[in-house]
Amino acid sequence: MKNYSLKYVAATIFSGLAVVSCTGKKDASVANATVAEVDISSDDCVSISDYSLQLPDVPAAITDEEAAAAYMAVHYWDYMDFNDTVLVANDGFMDRTFAGYFSIFPYISPADAAQAADTLMKRAEVNRSSYNSVMAVVERFLTSPNSAMRDEETYYLFLQAVDKSDFIDDARRERVRAHIKDVLKNRCGTKGADFAVTDSRGRRTSLYGEAAPGQYRVVIFYDPECSHCHDIIETLKASEELSAAVASGRVKVMAVYADGDSEVWDKARGSMPDTWLNCVSPGGEVANRDIYSLPAMPVIYVMDSDNTVVLKDASLPQLVEWLSY
Repeated sequence: MKNYSLKYVAATIFSGLAVVSCTGKKDASVANATVAEVDISSDDCVSISDYSLQLPDVPAAITDEEAAAAYMAVHYWDYMDFNDTVLVANDGFMDRTFAGYFSIFPYISPADAAQAADTLMKRAEVNRSSYNSVMAVVERFLTSPNSAMRDEETYYLFLQAVDKSDFIDDARRERVRAHIKDVLKNRCGTKGADFAVTDSRGRRTSLYGEAAPGQYRVVIFYDPECSHCHDIIETLKASEELSAAVASGRVKVMAVYADGDSEVWDKARGSMPDTWLNCVSPGGEVANRDIYSLPAMPVIYVMDSDNTVVLKDASLPQLVEWLSY
């Protein structure tokens, strides 16, 4: 008998994944990052093949939905045996189970999310191989450009949980701290770092120099020789939302070639719409000095008129959603 039925939105990062009940019936298709409501309760589990993860009971006394979601997130892994390295190594099982887990995070507070991250990583400490596997899945879900669940702030919670653990070696801690440095660099809500650029007409300016009252800047760091950059930029050129925002003066688009190779730049000068500011970082300063974290081009930022970062490494859907406000 179900004590409590918690409904939450289930999503995923990979086409073809699904949240599956113990009977084998798909409760929600999560292919292509679609979403659906899933009924999660005490007699449910997340399953693949012969493996299943029993989900925890939410106590009947917890009737507030956010509190119930928080309980589920913190106790999600109560029945997981991290000493079972065969199960942990099963990519399909881990993908489906983590898809359900991270689906809960948008509905809980940062404090509860931090507790959930701490709890999972502490549970995984029973086995070094499992610990490393769990962190690899967390990183893939929360940082991959192809992930519908990409969320740098949530990833930061897991990095903090790992960094304060005595379970990791010095090499892993150094890598984790490098990731933390990237997360904190030009973080949302902070002032973005200024940098100099030269536009397609040879005019010298800067990120701060292009700030104007009441206007946002959409900054697109790109590589003219990157095919993915070309695809994304063509999509942005055709975006009615972006075109309208530029025409109204609400938004200025700055396309910035961060590496600064002069021969490549000469070919790219005329590649952007006249209504955009096409720029190059002189000498590749942005990339060479690591002023901005540029994991995979293109990288899109949105800056407020006071140079506060509004969106960092935004996906196309995130940018379009923001433009629609």
